[in-house]
Amino acid sequence: AAPGVAWADATVFATTAVPGGSAVVDVGCGADATAASVSGTSWGGPSEIPLDPDTMGGPGAFQVTVTVPASTLPGTYELSATCDDGEAGRGELVVGPHGAPQGGGGGMAGGPNMILVAGGAAIALASAAGAMALRRRTVRG
Repeated sequence: AAPGVAWADATVFATTAVPGGSAVVDVGCGADATAASVSGTSWGGPSEIPLDPDTMGGPGAFQVTVTVPASTLPGTYELSATCDDGEAGRGELVVGPHGAPQGGGGGMAGGPNMILVAGGAAIALASAAGAMALRRRTVRG
């Protein structure tokens, strides 16, 4: 860190992205901050990306939507943010593979896979039938 910069005072958060897609970066600085920027060099972006004030986040809140270059490999990349009030912080940008669900989608976002549901039901029925047959055999013997 540079002299006079207090790292870890600012809060940095980014949504998950895919190569060629976009991510939202939020930075929370002190209430006196009037400007903030983030470095995108770790994932192939510009060295200094200015953020816009986020009026919904209150004083010291900033936000920007960045485009992740299509050549960026999936992985976790460090984000370094600086605020004009002397605060700074670090966060992470997670870049997933193409076709991966973006932030909060989860694997079941499209609903259940009916083939897997039917397969699971068939296994459960077969197990129940086997247990009943074994019980009958034990009772008779």
